[in-house]
Amino acid sequence: TIVLFNAAPSHLITSTLSDIFLAGKMDKYRLVEEKVIGAPGFDRSSADAKPANTSTGGTMEDICVVRITPQAKPRSCITTAMNILESGSNHVELRAMGKAINKAVTIAEILKRKMPLHQITTLSSCEIVNVYEPLEEGLDTVVNQHYVSCLTITLSRDLTGIDVNDKGYQPPLEIQPGQPVDYNTGKIVAAS
Repeated sequence: TIVLFNAAPSHLITSTLSDIFLAGKMDKYRLVEEKVIGAPGFDRSSADAKPANTSTGGTMEDICVVRITPQAKPRSCITTAMNILESGSNHVELRAMGKAINKAVTIAEILKRKMPLHQITTLSSCEIVNVYEPLEEGLDTVVNQHYVSCLTITLSRDLTGIDVNDKGYQPPLEIQPGQPVDYNTGKIVAAS
């Protein structure tokens, strides 16, 4: 059996699945549950798998969120965020976890150079609990718990709902004469 026990109330302790995968024993298990604990808005439900749009009946806050995954193409994330901002919304949230955080930061910087946007960055961590059930009789359930960093970048056209005293606040980039122009919008682009 692969389940580890201790005196904790749940009687299951954290295990590293890399050891189990390397041993070649996870082919006898299937993932039955995955919970994200401690990071509101980062749960991996079926709604996260679909792009948010008005036809699904989501709230305005749901429509203004772009979830960035390691597999996501930066260009499509940038296009989605630009469409949200051009459709009349004053803000858009970029959310990323783990290995996708650097991609979210890059996307935010590109968006800030396309238009003047106020930014608030929030970094947190969450616990991910995976429950695996055996496919064969005689094996026990495996529970894997690990922590992942979570990043939320809120970009806003104006200061509505933005706290300029927040420790993660960044004002819009200043545009100086002689800088290149973004030909898609006809505006000057701030150079890095």
